[in-house]
Amino acid sequence: MSDPSRRYARSAGILYLVTHVTSVTAVAAYGASALPLGVALEVVLALGCLLTGLLLLPLLRAAGQARALTFALLRTLEAAVIAAGTLPMLALMWIGASGTAVGETLEALHTAAFLVGQGLVISVNTIVLGWLLLDSGLVPRALAVLGLVGGALVLGSNTAQLFGVIPLNGPVAGVCAVPVFAFEIWFAFTLIFQGLRPRAGGNVASAATAAPAV
Repeated sequence: MSDPSRRYARSAGILYLVTHVTSVTAVAAYGASALPLGVALEVVLALGCLLTGLLLLPLLRAAGQARALTFALLRTLEAAVIAAGTLPMLALMWIGASGTAVGETLEALHTAAFLVGQGLVISVNTIVLGWLLLDSGLVPRALAVLGLVGGALVLGSNTAQLFGVIPLNGPVAGVCAVPVFAFEIWFAFTLIFQGLRPRAGGNVASAATAAPAV
């Protein structure tokens, strides 16, 4: 019988890649006025976020139960905000309000959901995850540090956008998002090809024994 921890890790890694593909293509779809496709992609994105949190929870909780649960709950919150952000886009599509004041309001609601879900919430859950990975030694130290630094940069960037210090979704925000993007891609491939393996002296019990069925 295969190790359940490897199945969970591999599945979570694949879903991390799915979230990146769907998030980028959803932006492209909205830009091309393909609203139904954009909404569908964001629904898949939300499900991917939710499932990564659920799959990683049993693998991480032996390293720090409170932080593992916090990460999973924040990942769930991120998914909920992303899903909620599709509602104004559905309304925009159904009432055909593009280019009107109502349409601009609906688009602003979607932008707000993006700022909160894929900005503020994801930055905090990335910091929590990076902190847990750094303490546990489940991944290379450089990867965990990248998560901490990237999460802090995105948190600072999105806080600055929230208070109007820098433009929404401008070049500064884009540059600040690169480390988190790199962290998640590296983390995804680590999960797929290696799994979570504590280094010598790590404080984590075997994930195979710690992980019940999800």
